[in-house]
Amino acid sequence: MEQIEERELEENLREAASTGNMDLLRNLVEMKSVNVNSKNHMNGRTALHWGAKRNHIAVVQYLLDKGADGSAVDNEGKTAVQLTSNSKIHALLGGSGDIEVAENSLPITPNYLANPPFPYSSSNQPATSPVTNGDSVSENHSIMMNSNVNSSPDDELVLKARLANSDDPDFIEVELPRSSLRYDSLLNLLCAELAVDKQLVSRIRKLPDTIIRKDKDVTRLKDFQELELVLTNKAMSALSRGYRGIGTNPTMASEQILY
Repeated sequence: MEQIEERELEENLREAASTGNMDLLRNLVEMKSVNVNSKNHMNGRTALHWGAKRNHIAVVQYLLDKGADGSAVDNEGKTAVQLTSNSKIHALLGGSGDIEVAENSLPITPNYLANPPFPYSSSNQPATSPVTNGDSVSENHSIMMNSNVNSSPDDELVLKARLANSDDPDFIEVELPRSSLRYDSLLNLLCAELAVDKQLVSRIRKLPDTIIRKDKDVTRLKDFQELELVLTNKAMSALSRGYRGIGTNPTMASEQILY
């Protein structure tokens, strides 16, 4: 039982780093004594990986001050500095030369928040990145994630995605480059954004009832099309045994989000 609770706290730590929730991060580290270098058992990522990936400067600085290991590698051998597109974070983590963000084929990550973005960015936004009161959460997230990327909305297909049969019914918005309208590119993006191992995916469903199978299916997608990742029965069973869902503990993220 203690091991399960410890794992849940470690998952909460990585989620807090990903969403930029500094209050929760401090509470977990300073009050709960959660190990800042704990890794997710499926993808090997630490809180520092997630803070760097999401370009949260305050999160990265705090974790480093608390002993986070910048040399820790995930299951693909990537360190945190390889995941950031922010020059300040790149420097904090000891990076040299030009920033080269590693592509993701992990059972996780990319340009979103593998869980619906939370309105915590104000506690960790640099002063040079103002957020207007009243902006939607998705708009805040877009500012936070894309401030260092020069891309036109016309160059990206915006899609809504979620895990099928999850306790969390909300969608996240993800961006697929129109130059990459291929099935493999879509699958990699959704797995990264929803933090799911690609081997655990059964199919991609275009709501309400259409399966996406090939490149041509992807080219027919429109902006804000709703998609679901359907996991294999084995994956769903394993996840349900390993995690308590948000329905039984409102302080936790959905059991399907693997930080």
